[in-house]
Amino acid sequence: MAKNISIFFNNVNLMIFSQDEESGRIEPVDLGEISTTIKIKTPKGSEEIPLVPAMICYADRIYCGQEVFSQKKFNSPATFKYMKQYISKRQYLPRIIGDQEISTFQAASDLLINIIDRLHERFGKDGVGMIVFIVEPLNFQVFATMIEEFCLRIGLVNYKVVDEAVCALLEYNLSSQLDQHLIYLHFGYTTIDLYLTKITESSREPRLQSVVICSMHKNYGGVDIDKVIQDYFADQTRISMKKAREIRSHLNRNPSYRETIDGHDLHLTRVELHQMLDKKGYGDELRALLRDLFDLASGYGVTDENINYVLGTGLSLPTPYYHDIMRDFFGAKLLSDKAHNAIPYGALRYLQKGGEQATIKANYALRSRTAKGEGFRYDIIVPKGTPYPTQNGVTSIIANGFYAGQIEVELDIFRMDRPESSSDREIVVDDAGRMQLEENLGDEQQSFINEASPEIIPLDPPALDNERRLEITFDISLNRDLLITVKDLRRNQTIWKRKKSVRLE
Repeated sequence: MAKNISIFFNNVNLMIFSQDEESGRIEPVDLGEISTTIKIKTPKGSEEIPLVPAMICYADRIYCGQEVFSQKKFNSPATFKYMKQYISKRQYLPRIIGDQEISTFQAASDLLINIIDRLHERFGKDGVGMIVFIVEPLNFQVFATMIEEFCLRIGLVNYKVVDEAVCALLEYNLSSQLDQHLIYLHFGYTTIDLYLTKITESSREPRLQSVVICSMHKNYGGVDIDKVIQDYFADQTRISMKKAREIRSHLNRNPSYRETIDGHDLHLTRVELHQMLDKKGYGDELRALLRDLFDLASGYGVTDENINYVLGTGLSLPTPYYHDIMRDFFGAKLLSDKAHNAIPYGALRYLQKGGEQATIKANYALRSRTAKGEGFRYDIIVPKGTPYPTQNGVTSIIANGFYAGQIEVELDIFRMDRPESSSDREIVVDDAGRMQLEENLGDEQQSFINEASPEIIPLDPPALDNERRLEITFDISLNRDLLITVKDLRRNQTIWKRKKSVRLE
């Protein structure tokens, strides 16, 4: 059976999980040399999770994830790190690498494409069912557009995009809390994000999505504790940030740490570490951030009493120092037992809840003149019920030259609505003498949806009379945009490639 895949593109690492369609079993995915493994504290004990570092290097070849570290490319000017932060701020930050210009958007796309290629190698292309990409709620559309673009590049059709808060809601079994005020808390390695949000349901894709009322963000996370640990041992020996993270992870699970490194006896207790963090003001800084969130929320008429749940997520949240402060502040409202995997697990739940692919709600047609020029005909190009997004063409048509010397073709697109019920009813008797109720339905109604800006396709050279001139193919994007591809048959040249047109319903 196929595997459904969730991919969480975080600031520092990507988390990838698979779910077997038959058994429902969920497992983290290790992608070999581009993956690394961390050990974290969970309510069920210690757990190892494979991650892909969110970085890519364009050197003699493209290095992805952990390869960047293992090949000592981390400090290379050709290495892109923390791409998500720049994308969320709509900062392209292009660099000249070799003979080409590469932006953070392209780097992020190349990293994700490399990961998908490896997933297909591992499970087989036919062995991957649906892929759900997880992005932050505040900049959902920015990331959804980026993901759609690179999925088009690799011909990936079976995918969905969902935001992190929706995933957390589903994994904490709170689907009953739609349209209620919630706090979504993500505590990552380098940042903490707090969102006051409502999650709403729609008949379109994405079927669940956050409405962010206000948010707070700060560069504050597990990395700050790791720097304190690194500095604490600096007088004895130099340890890497990776080693400091391992020590923090050890102290998350044990009251003390002791190890001999380079002949030095290193020793630190959890109590000593927490005292150092308090002295630096880390606890006061976090409490002030939480108070600021509620000060901001009060401007929108939301108080602590309006919020029933705080959805806790992120690999830094289980760190006792942070978790204890959160628990003291939020009390029983804080849900944190699934902080380490709520987002990728919840994405797979989303596939189950909204498993039916979104479809187009009406027929859409292209209007053209009849052969004798005495009227119009309407040819359906997108039938009602068409699942989207599409990749290989919903419909293709051939446009003939209407007269010699024609220099352009205008595409007039209509929504075709046929009434589904009517108040005009009558009782009739059929051939067998049975009485039945019939509705007198009105004629199909046409709505000219691109009348203000019709699509004009130039013909160069001009068409011949009744010449088979254009092949026009229609697709639908993730955002329900009608995409038009046009090939000039005389020149054997594609002149439009998935050009965005009107938005469908």
